[in-house]
Amino acid sequence: MENPSPLTKSNVVSLNGKYSINASNEEEKTRKYWMYNNFLQELDRKLLADTFKIDSAKTYAVRLEVLANDKLKIDYIENGETIRERILNAKLKKDGYLYLKNKNVGLVLVPYVAGAIDIKKTRLSKTEDGELIFDVANHRSGAFMIIAFLDGRTWKYRKIYPKVI
Repeated sequence: MENPSPLTKSNVVSLNGKYSINASNEEEKTRKYWMYNNFLQELDRKLLADTFKIDSAKTYAVRLEVLANDKLKIDYIENGETIRERILNAKLKKDGYLYLKNKNVGLVLVPYVAGAIDIKKTRLSKTEDGELIFDVANHRSGAFMIIAFLDGRTWKYRKIYPKVI
């Protein structure tokens, strides 16, 4: 996927800002379900015991702040108030993306014996209009009793989150 506005050490702070948790590039038929699978859920990966719960009666946003080229502060905002703060490790690479290091590898049961391994790589950039680009590359592979049903899939997608003023 092409990076329309590559980030550099001097402009990586342009990611700073408040963004909607709902993607603007969703098709209409999937948009109504996206509230429950949004930017906050993408970050949590459902690996935390206290996975963030969304209440449809409330409004949500996320505020990003680049602390250094290797740290990203994320504020979860509910009805205008910060309710959770996270600091993630990140790395600005030469391709102009800020890569998040956020529990990229997840295990499901015992991988390759009776389970799977899930690898999720995420990166951030900006559109020319100042919206947040969130790219995901996900790989899952597993097996049952080492050789039977050996399977692996890789998929990629891009979400664009509008800036909130």
